[in-house]
Amino acid sequence: MEVEAEAEAEAEEVAAARRMSEGGEEDEPTTTDGGDHTAGNDTTTDGSDRTDDGSGNPAAKKKKNRRKDRKPTMLANTTDEITKVSESGLPLEPADVAARYGMQLGCIVRESMSINTKHLRSEANESLVDNCLTKLHRRYTFPTEYKNMSKSNKVNKLAITKMSNALSSWRSRVKNKIEKGEIWEKISRGEPMLDEAEFEIFKAEMASDEAKSWTEWGQQMRDLNIGVHRLGSGGYRGKLPIWEAEDAELERLGKPNPWLKIQDLQLRYFVWARYYLDKATMEFVTDDDDVRKFEEKLDEELAAACAEDSSSQGSTEPWDMTFNRATNAYKKRPKFEPPTSAGHVSGFGL
Repeated sequence: MEVEAEAEAEAEEVAAARRMSEGGEEDEPTTTDGGDHTAGNDTTTDGSDRTDDGSGNPAAKKKKNRRKDRKPTMLANTTDEITKVSESGLPLEPADVAARYGMQLGCIVRESMSINTKHLRSEANESLVDNCLTKLHRRYTFPTEYKNMSKSNKVNKLAITKMSNALSSWRSRVKNKIEKGEIWEKISRGEPMLDEAEFEIFKAEMASDEAKSWTEWGQQMRDLNIGVHRLGSGGYRGKLPIWEAEDAELERLGKPNPWLKIQDLQLRYFVWARYYLDKATMEFVTDDDDVRKFEEKLDEELAAACAEDSSSQGSTEPWDMTFNRATNAYKKRPKFEPPTSAGHVSGFGL
């Protein structure tokens, strides 16, 4: 479903504007901009059940192999054809090419500009953006109507947004490494496009009072969120096949999927993304009390919406929807108030 594929931009368009000030979200690595990311939790062993004294006691802890860093993603020296794009300008087909699109945009960013670049979409950076778009159209060919450099072209327009987000993610990632005490030699191995002189400027900036103030602001903004989604770096597009497989397994076991009762896809995906399926019990669970409280308010609002007389005159305000009413109820605000803050989820209007 095209509207579902469009939601892949959610992780970037909703949160990326705050990544720099929040210090990034390394627990949900944004690999859509490429770069250095280590592998997940490695629980493999060297194949033997050894204790520290070599006794071979099977009850002892197994020795783990050293986790290896992934190689940084680089801009491919080839041209791929995009045959279909969504209404928002997101490449959809071929699927294997579309899946790497965000990572390649990140590579274009890191190859084309300094990590100290700010406000990519500002007038001062217009020529820089033009250069990035030139590289984009050298890397990909698009359907005829999008083979131009116009910034009103929806493919180019979305690409600029994604490149701005990729720049923010790059800065966040390097900032996190600095805060962890990593030295230049180690950082440069994972960030080959990062210049040492530019790095020193960036490092000094991150220690400034202004940067600390932005970090504090970002943390305050993050506190407004309801829980933390579990979509991972692939967004909804990466998660939907997993959900479909889980739904099929639940159906095979004769267990109901509780999220299918929510007809509105925006609501269904928002809640579903904050739960995970416990494979032992085959039940959806969350460790976040805020998510559970929000779901309670959402259930109440869904029931109220079903009970309303269909002939009654409802509000015409664009924000007066079940999702916003439940959010207001959760935050103990009047239900019909406009939202206190909002981002935009491609395809869902959140």
